[in-house]
Amino acid sequence: MTPNNNPAMGEWFARLKSEIDLHDLADRLGMERQGRDGNYFSPSRKEKHPSLSIYVNHEKHGTGWKDHTADIGGTSIDLVMYAGRANDPMDAANLLADWYTIPRPSREKSAVPERKSTVEYIAERCLKDTEPAVAYLTGRGIAEQVVHDAIRRRAIGWNTWTSTKVAEGEPGYGGPAVAFIVRSLAGAKVVAVDLRYADPALNGDVKTQCQGEKVGFFWTSDLARLKRAHTVYVVESPINALSIETALQNYPGVAVVAIRGVANTNLDWSWARGKKVIVALDHTDKLNEKTRTRPGMEAAWKVADALTASDIANRLVDMLDWEEGEDINDVLKDHGAEELRIRLKKLDQWLIPGQPSVDADRRHQLNGRQRVFLQGHDLSVYWRYQVLDDFTRHVDEFKDSKDDDGKVSRSEVYGDLCSFRVAGLSRLRIQSHLSTINGMPDNQPETVFGISCQLARNGPHLQREVVTGDKLYNLEWWKAKFGHIWNPAKFARMVNILERSADLAARDVVNFVGLAWRGEELAALEGNDCFFVEPQKQCLYNNMSFPRGSTQNARAVINAYQATFKENAAAIGLVWGLGAHLKNVLGFYPHFQMQAEKGSGKSKLLESMQATLAFQVLSGQMLKTDHRRRASVSYTTHPVGWDEFSKLPKSILSDIDGLLQSTYRFEFTRVGATLTPYLMCAPVLLAGEEVDVESLQSKICRTTLAIAKQGAIIPHELPQFPVWEWLQFLAGIDAARIRDTHKRYVAFCQQRGRAGEGDATAKRMMENYAAIMTAWALLTEFAGIDIGQGDFIEDIIAEMNAHIADTDGTRLPWVWIMEILLSELAAQRFEHPYCWDTLVVDGREEECLFVLPSHVMDHISTAPHLRAKFDHLPVKTGRIFKRQLLQSGVVVDEDVEKTVGRRRQAHMVAISVSKLAQLGLHAAPVFERGY
Repeated sequence: MTPNNNPAMGEWFARLKSEIDLHDLADRLGMERQGRDGNYFSPSRKEKHPSLSIYVNHEKHGTGWKDHTADIGGTSIDLVMYAGRANDPMDAANLLADWYTIPRPSREKSAVPERKSTVEYIAERCLKDTEPAVAYLTGRGIAEQVVHDAIRRRAIGWNTWTSTKVAEGEPGYGGPAVAFIVRSLAGAKVVAVDLRYADPALNGDVKTQCQGEKVGFFWTSDLARLKRAHTVYVVESPINALSIETALQNYPGVAVVAIRGVANTNLDWSWARGKKVIVALDHTDKLNEKTRTRPGMEAAWKVADALTASDIANRLVDMLDWEEGEDINDVLKDHGAEELRIRLKKLDQWLIPGQPSVDADRRHQLNGRQRVFLQGHDLSVYWRYQVLDDFTRHVDEFKDSKDDDGKVSRSEVYGDLCSFRVAGLSRLRIQSHLSTINGMPDNQPETVFGISCQLARNGPHLQREVVTGDKLYNLEWWKAKFGHIWNPAKFARMVNILERSADLAARDVVNFVGLAWRGEELAALEGNDCFFVEPQKQCLYNNMSFPRGSTQNARAVINAYQATFKENAAAIGLVWGLGAHLKNVLGFYPHFQMQAEKGSGKSKLLESMQATLAFQVLSGQMLKTDHRRRASVSYTTHPVGWDEFSKLPKSILSDIDGLLQSTYRFEFTRVGATLTPYLMCAPVLLAGEEVDVESLQSKICRTTLAIAKQGAIIPHELPQFPVWEWLQFLAGIDAARIRDTHKRYVAFCQQRGRAGEGDATAKRMMENYAAIMTAWALLTEFAGIDIGQGDFIEDIIAEMNAHIADTDGTRLPWVWIMEILLSELAAQRFEHPYCWDTLVVDGREEECLFVLPSHVMDHISTAPHLRAKFDHLPVKTGRIFKRQLLQSGVVVDEDVEKTVGRRRQAHMVAISVSKLAQLGLHAAPVFERGY
């Protein structure tokens, strides 16, 4: 990835990867080598035999390095990060540039100089002298190597600040403290510094303090290791995280995160998808007498429920036999790393995660650990169910045996129950579509049940299914969705017990991907937030995880799209795609058309937009059935592309036109015997050599690509736009502010537009372009750029006026009807009375067509070859056709009596041939011919 989309930066990165000798780099990193030509010992762990190879022009592996044990490799930049000398590629590149004198290319200075935040300043001070932190942490049983590794990765420091205004011994005085530096997962930016005081008495007995963001971020000692880990432990404090790292030093692929307190459970866990998560919070916390819960245990339940809702497999460490109040660091100090390692491997095996079942003699241990009350008849069989990662078994019987001393011992005999583990069963109340699109109180919610199971074939990814209550005990459904059931009767009994836990993770959910109303507030939603009964049928993006990144990535993307085509021809399409998520706020959003010259680069731009925004483009083959078209635009505001649009049959194009007309706003329907719901609303990008959208002119925006406008090609290394952060930004804005912004831009478009005040269709077109301008205004605020950058507003105004001018004669239905009529007259297929003649208007003769509007509509509706066109027309009666003719100004006399074929015809309208020509409707009058 090349930062800021600077070609010089890309060349610099390429030099760092190709010109540096990896053997020399390994020496500089202090890596040990076995012999002169042997492998290297891994810098990330202790090992008896070297496992890291370095290749130079190898026949199979080329040039690079690979750790065979961890199955990780890469370039010189990757090796620096793997050795713990840098947190991200840019840090690694800067270090290599200093070592090998490969200067970084200069870049344009920002108009607004970057200013370090308070927490960044605190973090820098804490990293200057870290030796006291080593002494403090090793004194708590943490391995010195673990501490040094975390310090190298700039995750731990030492704070010595004291207040000059607060007396010693008072809260806020400060004093010596270990500093745990919290960084964002995207960009590794410092967001907080957590302090743990060595002598809390100096700080008024306040043991910990946080500078910066307390909620929404976690701490880990190594972000790079976290990203490549396959197993992640979740603990409460950084001290506990370092304790686990000490116990699992030689376990590759394992990382630890600290949530920094029991109140910080509302985290974004999307980064953990594909990893196994083990929750090890302080389950043995002192019982809170008021709430009758243990804070650590309750937080563990919330974390487990959140992970399950995100389809992430997770288990809880079984701490039932731990001493009251004992935490992870206590075990390390008192019993050593080996004992802690053994305890961490003992996982909760109960059917309801976090709720054990014990005998009467140990009933006191359940205080604060019961998540749900089980009736006696359920409790009597609950203990028989035991779960493994992806398997469930049942205690079938007991087996007695005697030892050599004659002592009788009893062991449990397990039987197989089912080939999967039920991770959660929760009651869900799905919000109605009306509340989703307009934020009004919900009067018609639907209740279903969400079931998440872990299967061997899916690894650590939970499989989620939604079922209605009538299918909950349908074992054939369970078998079809999840796997085999060996003991149906015991399985049905298990489902009956799990019904008791339906309230634990019960929640109101919204089936929508994008920006929608949840309750009366805007919310950013992904595929994992939705619970569709038939996800693949109901929503194209049912499994969507939006691209994530920083505002720096957003600026790079905007700059690249403004540079690739002049006059913002490509940027208009980008902003349209991002602004599509405003639809549930504005109540409408236009579709989009790319007009392009042959060879102008439309296909390349479309591919780049797909990669940048992560939206799908469907081929013409996918659009041939009504079901596929409906599913492609359902339950989302994320844009959808329809390619090869012009190659579809006319009959399909008519159906598509109706769908696009309705999805300009919203349309809800139920289909099939099961009445599967569809909420059709996604804005569509129409692509093809020729896109016939005459009937959609008031519901579409466009951009024009030309060879003369071509600029720099969008680089392959361009980062994706941070769509998820963009949606969260929009969700945090007051909806009234967005609507007010749109109103201002509508007024601006009307002031700068070329259409007259009486043109209703042109007014709607201005509203469409104003929606894109609104998106641009919000986008510049999100990315931190000037609203006038690249003259975007001026260019889109020019595009809007060109669109209005080009469609001046084709926007209204009467024009389409006149085109059909003139074609029928030229082919001599119009059998109703009509004639060509002149009419004196304002003292001069005007060539006119005399016809009855009702006859025109009657001909179109009854002619077999015009049936498809008639069905496509929004106007069906002669009365409305005549009204539009009169409003258009092409009629010079609305009530004329003429003789046609020796018969008098009254109430004919006289349509000016010259005025039709001004609108692009060219007639071929034959004045000598009557009827």
